[in-house]
Amino acid sequence: MLGGIHFRRFVAILASACVLAALVCHRAFSQDDMLSSDEAAVVKARVQKIRGLTLKHDVPVTYLSVAETEARFRTEFAKQISQEEIDTGLEENKMIGLFPPDLKIERKDLADMTLELAGFYDNHHKDIVIIDRPVTTELPERYRNALTAMKKIDTMGTLGHELTHALQDQHFDIEAAQKKYKGNSDRELAYKAIVEGDATLSGFSVVTGRVDDETIDYFDSHLQDIVPVFMGRMEGKPRAMTYPFIFQYTEGARFVAEAYHRNKWEGVNALFDGPPLSTQQIMHPELYFDHPTPALTVKLAGYEKVLHDWKKIDEDTLGELMLKIMIERTMGEDTPYVEASTKWAGDRIVALQKGKSLTMLWMIVFRSAGAADNFAQLYSGILDKVLPGTTARKIDQRGPAVFVMIGDGAIRNHEFIPEVWKQSSIDGAAIESYEPAVGGPPAASPRATSLQPHPAPKPASEAPRTIGVD
Repeated sequence: MLGGIHFRRFVAILASACVLAALVCHRAFSQDDMLSSDEAAVVKARVQKIRGLTLKHDVPVTYLSVAETEARFRTEFAKQISQEEIDTGLEENKMIGLFPPDLKIERKDLADMTLELAGFYDNHHKDIVIIDRPVTTELPERYRNALTAMKKIDTMGTLGHELTHALQDQHFDIEAAQKKYKGNSDRELAYKAIVEGDATLSGFSVVTGRVDDETIDYFDSHLQDIVPVFMGRMEGKPRAMTYPFIFQYTEGARFVAEAYHRNKWEGVNALFDGPPLSTQQIMHPELYFDHPTPALTVKLAGYEKVLHDWKKIDEDTLGELMLKIMIERTMGEDTPYVEASTKWAGDRIVALQKGKSLTMLWMIVFRSAGAADNFAQLYSGILDKVLPGTTARKIDQRGPAVFVMIGDGAIRNHEFIPEVWKQSSIDGAAIESYEPAVGGPPAASPRATSLQPHPAPKPASEAPRTIGVD
């Protein structure tokens, strides 16, 4: 996620936090804005009624200052990832074109991203944290009560969102589920999209006091408006780092809304038993609901004997979303070449290290041999743009598969390419004998998952009225 290789560990922390309320209205709390115990109890009761799930045990709610929150996140980052790992991950992502060549990131920069958060559910401490932001602007007395009331409603939405995470944790054991997807950032991001999408819709329903198809459509139709706001606040950071974060909330909510439209909250609950298996299915819901099309499992092997003196430092699956972001970054946001990413069917990328040298090996499978050939030609031009002329690179294609080699290890490509094609596989079948399914699922259509807003289906013309559900 967040660029894929090496970034999974710190993204796992960021992805567990609630960003939505902070984006809709950048919050500023004072002590008077905190919910009373009775008000919090109302929110807890409302969330459980809306979701049809009961808290098995209570969840404490803590208010922390911005400084305290940042310190907590910095401590977590220090435990999970070193600056050396961040630097290595940066170089890996620069080599494949996801990050710009001059990008620098320090561990403290990751913690600073939490300044955009409204709150978060900590599935390790099993508590909810609401970030307390003091009011810094003097307001006339006549406006203070109204502002306090508005921000209490905002807090209700944040608490509703995070309480939904607590319900998910207690009923679906989301932490254990996410552990199963380690080593596959694409699948992990798809799972987190349903986690955040569910909580986003639930939190909104807590505020409106109403949940039905009309309410969900109204919210869905306005959800993409927060994307340019968030991306603007993250200006200077690469889209491959920031967009997957907001993707969980926006595209995740759209996907979960589709499940809700089909079978209400029972349909949403069913997503946790049979979750989407790729960001492709989140981006193109028809490939999950109507024409089930799981990602192909790609095994990359056969290079080990020749590159025996190189150490494998990571292995991952990037998926359609990251492929799309890479093409947009290198070819332009409105490039028609982005269509190549919709033909993605599966991938596996391996990072090797020897001393300070890195080698990237990437096997990408497409829906057809023609799509693979088109991508091979496109990516050859991309690598010429993003890599220094002295960097070794090689692209080889057979049938629907494209094998990319970048770095010093690629110099010996003629020695291991035959074995890679012989030993690698697609869904357990040898690549050389693999044939894409004839007349398979309809090709996914490109969707606006970048900065441009896109309308939801059947948007409501006006805001639904609030109807109490207590």
